Amino acid sequence: SEACAACHSDQFAQWQGSAHGRAGGDPAEVDLLVPFDGRPLQFQDATVYPVQGDDGAFSFVVERAERDTVIYSVDGVVGGGHMVGGGTQGFITNFPDGTVRFLPFDYSRHGDTWFCNTAFVAGFWVPDSDRGDLATDEGWVPISPDLPLTACGDWPPTRVMGTTPRFANCQNCHGSQVAVELDPGTGGYRTEITSLAINCESCHGPGSVHVARAESGVLATSADLGIMVLDTLDEAASLGACFQCHALKRVVSSAGGSTVDVTANELDDTAVSGFVAGGPDLSDYSLGLPFVGDQPFHADGRVATFAYQQNHRASACFLNGEMTCTDCHDPHSQAYRGAFGEELEGRFDDGQCVSCHASKAAEPEAHSFHDAGPDGVRCVNCHMPYIQHGGLGESIPYGRSDHTIPIPRPGFDEALGIVSACGQCHVDRQADVLRSEVEERWGELKPHRPLVFASDDVARGLLLAAEAGDKEGLLKVMALDRWATEWMEGGGGELSGLLESSEGGALARLTADSDVDVQAVAAAALHASAGSDAAVRALLDGVSGGSGSEPLKRRWSRALLQWAEVFARVGGPPERLRLLRKAQEVSPRDPEILLSLASGLAGNGELEDAAFTYLAVLESDPGNALALVNVGQVFDVLGRGDEAVVAFTEAARSQPTEALALLNLGNSFFGAGDFSGAISLYEQALAYDPGLGLAQFYLGVSLVNVGNPVRGLRHLKEAQDLRPSDPEVQAVVQQVEEALGRSRDSSESSHEREEG
Repeated sequence: SEACAACHSDQFAQWQGSAHGRAGGDPAEVDLLVPFDGRPLQFQDATVYPVQGDDGAFSFVVERAERDTVIYSVDGVVGGGHMVGGGTQGFITNFPDGTVRFLPFDYSRHGDTWFCNTAFVAGFWVPDSDRGDLATDEGWVPISPDLPLTACGDWPPTRVMGTTPRFANCQNCHGSQVAVELDPGTGGYRTEITSLAINCESCHGPGSVHVARAESGVLATSADLGIMVLDTLDEAASLGACFQCHALKRVVSSAGGSTVDVTANELDDTAVSGFVAGGPDLSDYSLGLPFVGDQPFHADGRVATFAYQQNHRASACFLNGEMTCTDCHDPHSQAYRGAFGEELEGRFDDGQCVSCHASKAAEPEAHSFHDAGPDGVRCVNCHMPYIQHGGLGESIPYGRSDHTIPIPRPGFDEALGIVSACGQCHVDRQADVLRSEVEERWGELKPHRPLVFASDDVARGLLLAAEAGDKEGLLKVMALDRWATEWMEGGGGELSGLLESSEGGALARLTADSDVDVQAVAAAALHASAGSDAAVRALLDGVSGGSGSEPLKRRWSRALLQWAEVFARVGGPPERLRLLRKAQEVSPRDPEILLSLASGLAGNGELEDAAFTYLAVLESDPGNALALVNVGQVFDVLGRGDEAVVAFTEAARSQPTEALALLNLGNSFFGAGDFSGAISLYEQALAYDPGLGLAQFYLGVSLVNVGNPVRGLRHLKEAQDLRPSDPEVQAVVQQVEEALGRSRDSSESSHEREEG
């Protein structure tokens, strides 16, 4: 960003003082919300000390009874507690496998407390799924003597910076030009982060061409600036620049944006096109897929569990106008401004609203029935109240201004589980009383769009979705998901003659929607519910056969993938497998789909077909360590032990940092009685994933077998923490404790006899 300051000094200065400019960095250079002075964080079963060493380095020291002390260095700070409704600060550490991972110890500035996230944190691949039973899923909770360390979803650290399907991740939002990928040279990962601040290129895209043109003087005579000019973007692209981070997204492509490096003699032939934004551009993500198989929003678009600001897409200001993020937020300073760029005093200045709604400016009290002026009620108090995100619980403040910009509706809001803007101030009055007062003062309120009220009637919702405007993509996807969920809860199965019904007709119309997410989810719904019908198949062939259909098909297959996982809880493995097969029909060579299909086949007992499908992944990606591990496990169950060992060995060779490969190869050594060889492999696996409960268990057993029960018990205790419901782990821990107890008793008796 310093390269931009020479010509854009005003914007650079504004950015430096903004929340983006101060979003994170080196712990020695940013404002830490709490001192690392050794004052302990007390868990039920652990004491954690945030410390700064004599060398200036920051770290967390984790001490637990009968466990090895663990030290995690603090290699970066994310966040500065800037958000008014609840600001937080988190910490990241460099892991031996080349990933950069979030630590489970966060601090809330507004709650003035350390806390952790008790939701289960997992990526597409869950290395040791029993860890999901450990998290209490109570949202964000303060660290206290009542909280076990294993209740923290990020313990042991598993969530990484950057987008990769192997790990849980925060995508590319908490830094600039964040990239994580496998390094063929080392077999580990390579993580690159330009900055933990949100820099200029995060929004403007790669700037080297622009800088080179400026330095060479070409800009004076060329209309091509060599960089995206954000002021000229249309509404959708402008929102897209912000939705890179301020939106729930689902990765649909592994491809990312790239920077362009040029020299002076290349300037005349180089042009910048497309919106790249410093990493993966928005075409790599889907904004609709997070609402398939999940319901993070209420029917009217307000946040139910957890989300960001993309519910602006459900606001009247967007749907009936052309309001973008930068109509209210200065992109450099993050200060507030009016729709025509005029500076405002602050977040509560009515200028944000009355620059468009001029009729409300003349007599604000006549509109609001509340005192106006500096100490009175402002527009945003009623129309953009702060709402605590329900999925995080109530313990840690995390209120975010409601970007659906709703009309306060006491009663309706409370029915959704939201305290209305009226109820937030008038806490002494019941919702029905407030509703009566609203009706008395304002009369009949502007009605909700019909699609909102159709949330309880999924068939009607589908029909309304087919009739809704081009901008209603968010609620259309939600309506499609509600329809598919009801179909699944009814048992699923193929519906005959669906296209002839009104619902089928609505689905068919939605496959031609202007929004690719809506098209894809509608196609997936038809495919899932009536894909064997000849008329449906002909329609879907037409949808998927057009030029440029790959983005559509990637979203379509992933919608089926997500519904398959939901359906597994309703219809069991066979129904899950049926949808996975349909996903493969859409994307027959997609590794993610094939890996899921193979897992579904194995779960349904079709082991030979599962092995064949894993091998299909390896045909296009011979070094895919996860496919090798999984096919090895299938071979093992099939009694083909030698082939299993070959697969595990190749997995560990192709990716030496893949903990699952090392665990399974270690088990091969363990089964052969080579405990020393197994110990080495288990130790390597745990260096890369200390949360592998089975690796902890078998390492402990191996150590006992080579005559080191004291150290072995430490790892068995770790396994006990990670697999508390595993009876074998409990039994072995008890046996070793009893043996050590007898050994101690014997030693003490011998010592007494010697003294006698």
